[in-house]
Amino acid sequence: MILYLFNTKASSLDESSIETVVNMGFTRPQACRALTAAEGDVARALDWIFSHADELDAADAPPAAAPVDAARDGPEKYKLVAFISHMGTSTMVGHYVCHLLHDGRWVIFNDNKVALSENPPKDLGYLYLYERL
Repeated sequence: MILYLFNTKASSLDESSIETVVNMGFTRPQACRALTAAEGDVARALDWIFSHADELDAADAPPAAAPVDAARDGPEKYKLVAFISHMGTSTMVGHYVCHLLHDGRWVIFNDNKVALSENPPKDLGYLYLYERL
């Protein structure tokens, strides 16, 4: 057990609970803050993190750095080469498909089927992949 101070109130947090939350991709301070708010319950702490994401991002944001002249290694031009979109009425119903630009034409990968895509729904993508030109 460790002692963690939060809002001048001491809470006792289980180290394994902290590690569980950290292993899900959150920082140790975020895990401790969420577990304190959730009275040590991991499931409630994760709910707390997702419902307070803006607060956590602001608290964990590093101070603004002075602008640095970055070395340029080429033009900053990109071309869309693939994207993943969802087909269905909600994320719980339907499935995800991938559209890929192949030889100048859009192709849809839908489970075990591959076909040309005449009008790919580029505005409905969840994940976009670009190639630097």
